[in-house]
Amino acid sequence: MNRVPRRPDDLSVAETSGRIVILSDTHLGKSKGGAVSVEALRPLWVGADRLIINGDVAEVNDATLRADAARQVLKLEQMCEADGVELMLISGNHDPLITDRRSLELHGGEVYLTHGDVLHPAISPWTGHRNRLRFLNKRTHDALPPDERGSASGDLAAAQYASHFTWDEMTHHHGESHQRLPRRLASMAARLTRVFWYWQTLPRTASKYAARHAPDARFFIFGHIHRSGVWKFGRRVVINTGAYGFPFRPHAVVIDAGRLAVWPITLDKINSRYGFGRQAVATFELKPLSRVAA
Repeated sequence: MNRVPRRPDDLSVAETSGRIVILSDTHLGKSKGGAVSVEALRPLWVGADRLIINGDVAEVNDATLRADAARQVLKLEQMCEADGVELMLISGNHDPLITDRRSLELHGGEVYLTHGDVLHPAISPWTGHRNRLRFLNKRTHDALPPDERGSASGDLAAAQYASHFTWDEMTHHHGESHQRLPRRLASMAARLTRVFWYWQTLPRTASKYAARHAPDARFFIFGHIHRSGVWKFGRRVVINTGAYGFPFRPHAVVIDAGRLAVWPITLDKINSRYGFGRQAVATFELKPLSRVAA
């Protein structure tokens, strides 16, 4: 296997200015389990200076959904440009090569974002192809230059390319449909058990990951597991922005005027438009940038 290419470091840091809206797991192009449409999402970034989507913006790596997903991403870019909103994408396991940006630091490193597929060696350990993902993750990790193995950039690169190779191998993911009903039900039950287990355990894993690779970050924001929530581990706050599919509780992080707030996202089904809930789930004061830099 060829070596995994290095990526420029300047993709991982962005200035914090104006109003920033952070979403994840919109899975555009997926009729069930994704956001309704780009147009439906538009109210969420109205008035913002920057929109950040923290992985899995669209199903661009699924061969059966890729064409519509690509059109949706293009539409997203066009709408943000028309609205004067800077769009920043972070790649996830469903769109691993949509950008080389795998993580992002904001507010002088006080806020750290990554999709979350790097948190477990099997990337998506609740899926039926988790063992293949684990194998490819190790294989790509071993292909890294020795000085990058075990580093944050190395781990992120390994997860990125493992996801890409897996999608490249697997055009269809419906092997369970050919099983007899009792076996299919048992398989679904086992998967749900794994889902609930990782919903419980990965927030703490995220905090430990931040302690190793982003020790100065007070806020660690990720998606991937589709379970929204806010957890506090010591001085660190771990935030998951959820997803637009099951369990249908998407959230947004909004950074504005020195505050970081976590907002529930609601869907107006009549007008097919998303919006913010009436009250933030949590609000935190950010340190002045002069103190963060010190």
